[in-house]
Amino acid sequence: MALLKISRMKGSYAVEAAFVVPVVLGMIFAMIYVLYYLHDKAVVYSNMQQAVVNVSEGRKEYKNNEEWQQDMQENLWMFNVVSGGVSKNKLYIQSDVTAECNLDIPVIKYFINNKQEISVQDKCLAVHPEFIIRVKGILSNE
Repeated sequence: MALLKISRMKGSYAVEAAFVVPVVLGMIFAMIYVLYYLHDKAVVYSNMQQAVVNVSEGRKEYKNNEEWQQDMQENLWMFNVVSGGVSKNKLYIQSDVTAECNLDIPVIKYFINNKQEISVQDKCLAVHPEFIIRVKGILSNE
């Protein structure tokens, strides 16, 4: 009778592991995906702010939107910039970037949409945009 109980216990561990391991791995992969998503979102916003400061100080002029998109693509891990542009007039510098990512991972398709998008738009004064960007950050933290 004791031999029968031991064999049941060994089998129950295998069954529990068969349920727990995929769930734990799925959670780990989801956390990695969220980290990559947040990284790319922060990088897009940072690239955009740096480019706006460069435009306002006259260090760089963007002749077309493709040049702008290449600068925005820098240091992105998962996303690809698909559209965006910058426009400057006497008072404002307006900028926008849209980046997309297509995930072809079979299990992930059940939980999230296959196509993810980051869209960032900003409008700063053309005089001192670095000051405006800092003030926006200070006011948003309060």
